[in-house]
Amino acid sequence: MNYKKIKTAVLPVLIAGSLVFTTSSCKKDFGDINEPWANKTYTAGIAPMYNGIASGMTEQGRGLFSSFIYQSSQLAANYAASGYRLDNSVGGIWDNYYGALTDFRRVSDLIDADPDAAKMTNIKAMLTTLMAYKSLLTTTLYGNMPYTEAGKAFYGPDFYRPVYDEQALIFTNALADLKWAADNFTVSGDQVSLGAYETLLENDIIKWTKFANSLRLRYALVMREKDAAAADAIIAEVLTKPLLEPDEFTGVDPDIVAGLQIDRAGSFRGNSYVRMGSTIWDAMSASDDVDGSGIFDLRTKIFFEPNSEGEWKPYPQNPPAGTTAETDNGGNGGGNDPYRELRLETWTPEGEYHYSPLNLYYVCDRTFPDLFITGSEVSFMKAEIYNRGIGGVAADAAVAQQHYEDGITASVKFWYKLANGSSVWVNNKPAAAPTTTEMNTMLSRPEVAYSATPTDALTQIYKQYWISLFHQPFEAWTLKRRTADATPNVPLAPTSEALNLNRLVYPTGEITSNYDNWKAVTGGTDDKSVKPWFMP
Repeated sequence: MNYKKIKTAVLPVLIAGSLVFTTSSCKKDFGDINEPWANKTYTAGIAPMYNGIASGMTEQGRGLFSSFIYQSSQLAANYAASGYRLDNSVGGIWDNYYGALTDFRRVSDLIDADPDAAKMTNIKAMLTTLMAYKSLLTTTLYGNMPYTEAGKAFYGPDFYRPVYDEQALIFTNALADLKWAADNFTVSGDQVSLGAYETLLENDIIKWTKFANSLRLRYALVMREKDAAAADAIIAEVLTKPLLEPDEFTGVDPDIVAGLQIDRAGSFRGNSYVRMGSTIWDAMSASDDVDGSGIFDLRTKIFFEPNSEGEWKPYPQNPPAGTTAETDNGGNGGGNDPYRELRLETWTPEGEYHYSPLNLYYVCDRTFPDLFITGSEVSFMKAEIYNRGIGGVAADAAVAQQHYEDGITASVKFWYKLANGSSVWVNNKPAAAPTTTEMNTMLSRPEVAYSATPTDALTQIYKQYWISLFHQPFEAWTLKRRTADATPNVPLAPTSEALNLNRLVYPTGEITSNYDNWKAVTGGTDDKSVKPWFMP
């Protein structure tokens, strides 16, 4: 099969309201995304354009994690203001989405115009799944946004400044797209294969189907408090469909893409002052004993490590007066920085830091995948559904408990396997998997063992679901918001940068280039405390 090709030099790409020009709307092959950029004009075909969209699926906006999102979700704490402004940190996610949306519309046109379009149903379903996912993820972050008219600048000036769509409409349309994709994936032998270009799920059509259905389940639950009828219909249907098993996951995986590295360390250095917070510490340890003797969650020592004195000390999520100040990261010639890469060689800290940081190996490993959705998350969603008796199923404590325990077990095993397989991890390296005794001991702890009281059990589900999303802070933030703060939390200080953070503000570039439509949706004031439609 010879793909038709189009020249994409100086193709106008719409980044929401702003018109920019690029030498190519499609990126280089996924395996080359870490190579230096070269100013070239490429001829784009269907397979390379798919690959360009796939290569942009790595998680964007990491600078937001340690500055704002970890604080808001309370998966970690900041001991000082980051120095980053929210409005200066949100543009990467926005630009990435609208660049991909433009490429999606372009490649969809190519597929539809091809005489063999019927043999490219799987390719179209893959692309539809990725863009529906990106649309749902992006709208949960920002709220209303350009959607139906966006990404179409190459059709002409009528689309240079797209209007904003209501979030409810975006959810409806994107969920319908996911249903179309899940229903149309086929194992028919006449389908065109992307071959080596398919670097996400390696042409595994069964897993693509599970991926699309699992996303439908996630976002049906996200919107349920605002449209229970529509959400329950989706949940009831999806529960009869193939979903990710507890030990499965989807994402951008360096194990699949030769040479790919995902560097997260920059999110924790410089002006990023993140430490283990008291909220997550209280969810993973039964006491504040500095020797760590109260730790019962098997993931604690993978996510975090002791302070420079070898003591387990969380930074208070809402520090009271008199709290000992953390040392300056840049002090002692940088030796006070627990995330300094030199520690990969020496391990022993050169300087001093009073509070437990994230584990250096977690921060510095470049082979951990960026996750889209995991089987562990699917298990927690099922536990929630059967606990609450929603989506057309009756409440069933036994079924809910089984899914709850499956979710915890899958999450723990996932992190043991990743940490054990890390080439940079040397000290205190976990085994390849927890022992049966270790796992059973954790599940039987009074803090973890499934409660016979449904309301208490639901609190436990949300807590363990939240911990399992440590590597997916945007999803943990969404879980917090869609459950009306039912995940572990304490009131934040009035001075916290994450106080009343219900949405990301729009990028400043969008304001200047699409001002009239931005003003129509914001009233001229872009307020992070305004709740997106899905929030109760």
